[in-house]
This record gives sequence, C-alpha cells and structure tokens, in this order.
Amino acid sequence: METSVTKFDTLAKVLHWLSAIVILWATFSGLFLVAVGGKSEWKLLISEFNVSLTTVFIPIFCVRIIHAARTARPCYQGELSAAQILCVRYVHITMYLLVMLLFISGLLMMRSEFQVFRLITIPPLIEQTQVSQFFSWVHQYVSYLLTALIILHVFAVIIHQRAGKKILQRMLW
Repeated sequence: METSVTKFDTLAKVLHWLSAIVILWATFSGLFLVAVGGKSEWKLLISEFNVSLTTVFIPIFCVRIIHAARTARPCYQGELSAAQILCVRYVHITMYLLVMLLFISGLLMMRSEFQVFRLITIPPLIEQTQVSQFFSWVHQYVSYLLTALIILHVFAVIIHQRAGKKILQRMLW
C-alpha cells in the first residue's frame, strides 16, 4: 500500500537495517566459508555463529514481513516510473521469498543436532541424508540468487541517489 507517507516508520527502519546486517553477514560469511573449503576451528566457529544468528533471526524476519504487509509504504513522489516501482516491488518480494527459503532450507539441511548460542539444542528435522543434501543444494543456490539481488538492490539505490532521487532517505532516520 503506497500513501502520502514520506518515510518508513521507526520499526520498519529498525527491522530493515537489522535484516541487512544479519543477512549480509550470513550470506557473505557463508559464501566465504564455502569458497575457502577445508576444515578449521575458525570456520566451525563462524558456521556455528551463523546457524545461531539466523535461527534466532527467523521470528524477527517474520515480524518484518507482517509489519511490511500491514504498514503503508512511503510514496516515491514522482521519483520512479510505474515500471520502476513495479520492478522494485517484485525484487523486494523475491528477496523476502529467497530469505525465507534460505531459512527453511538451512534448517532442513542440518544432518545433526545443532545448538543455538549453546543455549538450546535442536535435533535434525530430516533424518534422510539424500533429502538433507537436496536442501543443502537448495540453500547454496538460493544464496547465490539472493547475493545477486542484494547487489542489484544496492546498485539501484546508489544509481538513484546519484541521479538525485533520494530513495535512501526514506529508510534513514
């Protein structure tokens, strides 16, 4: 829903930037761990931290989606064409869907129990190795897709800012 509102509300901003931090960290550190290969103690620590962080973040992201669906979005005040606005909406929806798919596949790819910040132990949700390997594959390729959309998202903001279209100000305090 687009209205005459000019900025996102405080909760939307907090959820956006918290999401950005968590998703960027988890995505790029996860891709780095895959690229480096091998096993080491620091890789295990980063991996455990990512699993804990993203598991705790799942309900927060759900709040973000519910809030986004129920709250008026700021209008673009003639800064974007109708086609650009439609593209923005599709990219945002696709990013939300990819993040949800990452969370789901991340949980379903776990082959052994895992701990959330060493406070809670969660057993594997799927026992069959082939099925968990499939979700591991899904997780990997969805990460690549999300990375591409994140880069597109950031470049679009930069391009619009440089063109004098103050899109970023809608999400700042």
